[in-house]
Amino acid sequence: MNKLSSKKVVELEAEFGEFEIGQVMGGSNSVYLRFGYWRRVNVGKLQEMLGFGFNVVEDDIDDDDCGTLYSYKL
Repeated sequence: MNKLSSKKVVELEAEFGEFEIGQVMGGSNSVYLRFGYWRRVNVGKLQEMLGFGFNVVEDDIDDDDCGTLYSYKL
């Protein structure tokens, strides 16, 4: 995986708002981005901003209390 620079982090926050960077525990241990409180963002725009060194995969989980929760695996 490519590196995510602090400049790119600032650009992503300007475009999509506050977000967190995390890592899936177990399995693939993929790195993921979570925007706001599991908010959906334009995956095409996110992929474009990150570039070809990253493969962005939208991941959603249906939650009975909160609705659909979105994160983006890299």
